[in-house]
Amino acid sequence: MGLRSCALLFGLFVHLQVASSAKVASAGIDRSFVQDQKSKALRAYPSSLHRYPQKNESPSTHSDWKSLVPRRHEGNSSDETLPTKVEAERENPAHPPKAKEIFEEPRKVMGVALNGDRDVQTLNTSLFVGGLGAAGVILAFAILHVAFPQVYRRWQSEQEDPDAKEYHLEVSTGLPWIDFIWKVWNTTPEDEVRLAGLDGWSLLEFVRLNLRIMTILGPFLLAVVLPVHFVASTESHNRLDWLSRLDIGNLPREDWMLWFHVAVVWFVVLISAWQITLAHDGFTERRYQWLATVPRPRSTTVMVRNIPPMYRSDSALKEYFDRVFSEESAHTVERAYVIRKTGRLPKLVKQLESSRYEAAVASSRLNKARESDSKAELETEVQRCQLAVTNLKSRVAKEQEAVEAALQGPRPDTKVASSSGFVTFTTILSQRLASREQCTRDVQAFRMYMAPDPQDVLYENLAEDDINASSWKWLGRLALLAVFLFWIPIVVAISGWTTLSSIQGTVPAVEKFLDAHPALASLMSGVLATAALKIFMMFLPSVLHFIITTTLHLKAGSVEQLKLQQWSTAFLLLFVVLVTSLGRGLTITFFIVMQEPAKIISLLAASLPSASHFYFNYVILGWLVLPMDMLRLVNLAKWFFYRQVCSLEEDEARLYSDPEDQAYYGLGTRMARTVLMASIFYIFCSCSPLILVFTWIYFFLAQFVFGYLLLFCESKKPDTGGVFWVQATEQLFLVLAIYVMLMVGVLRGLTRNGIWAGPPMATLASLMVLYVARRDLKNLAFDTLPLEEVVKAFKDNKDNTELASQYVQPECDPSLVAD
Repeated sequence: MGLRSCALLFGLFVHLQVASSAKVASAGIDRSFVQDQKSKALRAYPSSLHRYPQKNESPSTHSDWKSLVPRRHEGNSSDETLPTKVEAERENPAHPPKAKEIFEEPRKVMGVALNGDRDVQTLNTSLFVGGLGAAGVILAFAILHVAFPQVYRRWQSEQEDPDAKEYHLEVSTGLPWIDFIWKVWNTTPEDEVRLAGLDGWSLLEFVRLNLRIMTILGPFLLAVVLPVHFVASTESHNRLDWLSRLDIGNLPREDWMLWFHVAVVWFVVLISAWQITLAHDGFTERRYQWLATVPRPRSTTVMVRNIPPMYRSDSALKEYFDRVFSEESAHTVERAYVIRKTGRLPKLVKQLESSRYEAAVASSRLNKARESDSKAELETEVQRCQLAVTNLKSRVAKEQEAVEAALQGPRPDTKVASSSGFVTFTTILSQRLASREQCTRDVQAFRMYMAPDPQDVLYENLAEDDINASSWKWLGRLALLAVFLFWIPIVVAISGWTTLSSIQGTVPAVEKFLDAHPALASLMSGVLATAALKIFMMFLPSVLHFIITTTLHLKAGSVEQLKLQQWSTAFLLLFVVLVTSLGRGLTITFFIVMQEPAKIISLLAASLPSASHFYFNYVILGWLVLPMDMLRLVNLAKWFFYRQVCSLEEDEARLYSDPEDQAYYGLGTRMARTVLMASIFYIFCSCSPLILVFTWIYFFLAQFVFGYLLLFCESKKPDTGGVFWVQATEQLFLVLAIYVMLMVGVLRGLTRNGIWAGPPMATLASLMVLYVARRDLKNLAFDTLPLEEVVKAFKDNKDNTELASQYVQPECDPSLVAD
């Protein structure tokens, strides 16, 4: 999503949190006190860079964020800043929990812990769990993919490219346990496009893009920035462990140090913008190749919306476009298809498929039966299923005939004929001409779009009337916003069950164990906090996918995945990365940002750097979660069910066990998770450069995990032509802008007087690099093929008459009832 969309969503979310004032009142805080805090916050709070210590935590053992707070008019109590007020109240035992609850609860809700004195122990535990767990999962996959190739290798059908089979047969290494590494490593980008489509290539290339950026930045960040942080932190008066000495919060406020970090920001921005631009140039070239080689009929078809009532039949629609675009002796329209409102026909087709499945299961059991008694029973069952199939085929055929009859004649039945359809032209040039023209004086009539893949069209959505579809879309948007607004309250209700204190109260044995081993308490607390956040986020894609698929009425399944990528990325960025800064005192933060948007820079710098160690553990846990996708446990369980319980053959069991859950394992969610991990690296690469090591390992694993799944395991999905890449690069530019604003706030806090001039403004100027790079990318047309490329594609494919498939609703396909 764009910057405006994210800002709007955040504003709406914060606006709803005004209701949290009731909670403040129930806690015994006087309304006048709350209003006083709000008014003071509007004047002063964003200018601070305060780091709140955790409970039972000494502030002298971590990054010295408290020393970075710029003080204004220290002798004037009327200008006292809000953090100073909170600090004073914390020292007063009458009020500390209340003020702390107001400003820190959202962070606690999401389980995001600030840097602590036991972070080294927690990091060691995370490294052990993440590293050993990832190795164990990969070992389990190496065994399973050899033992059950029907589940872990792509199923080849007769319709697929026979040349692709070479990637699924024997490999020259002779080591079947590690052949997946050899396959992914030796696959070329051309093979990726052929096997996974341009969308699959986009995900793999986005992973490689971030790996290249990290590899280029790595030597500088690890060999220069990290030693500078470690050596310079020796001047700090705090007692620091080695992990805290690598952070930016304990550096001396010397001018050279500030300008050094200005150079670091510019280096990160320049390298990132350069690599993104180069990668996008490569994507644009592949996009043009994809557009030039799109198979028929998709390449010669336009999707038409708002068809006038008199043209809502196949013959009338074809006759109209023939009259408008054809010459006297030649016809440019090959075929026209109006989408039908099929009523109960889809339900009958589902019943027919279910009956065929039951008949297949009964036949399979009959073939394997040995006893004569059981054979007789099974033969009766098979006859009953076959009779049910015959009856349903008859009912489906009659219903199909009724639907087709309603579209005949000069006045098609509006109860059956919808206002959407597809027009297939004879050439690419004719399709290009038609797609850019206004057919009538009414600009809303005959609205034409690029047609999606015939196998990916959601005909039921396109058959909806515009008024009904618009109503459902508004309902879907409200539902998405409702999930966004109420996510924190939902997490509040659940998180109380996953905290260490709650588990100790529920299971006394855990409390006794931790009392006997106190060193494990903080480690378990950190691990549980990170794991709880992962669990919460696991439910998010399913909720979003359900809303998008049931309410937005999109034209294709791949478009649903694009929407899922947009919303998932926005949620993950806000509720995982930015929750520490945008979630502290949400109501007050809303008023602050609305009054002066520039103050969000100070809000980012006030808390994000002090939670960097939590994100170390978050990324490391990702090492374990990422390869678990390769296990395909749900598909394996379904395959066993159909193979053992239903007695189906191996190929049939594989057919019924696929595909994987598109809510969590679809391209939209995978791209969103990849953007999240990239954002964690970019946002913390200057404040805590050690994050590079952990994110580099994650992306190194991702190229093999996604590479094997997309190319050699999962079925090839319908292609949008790389639109996922375009959305991901837009989101990456947004993340880099957040990184720049964060460093502006950090460097302003490190200056002696908290002024904007000097290093902060020099850092802010790097936004111009991002603006220029993004503008150059937007200037590259990728949506449609340039005219000269269209002419070349027309000449190259002039004699190619092979059709991939036709635009026909599945329930209206006559082959359903063919013998």
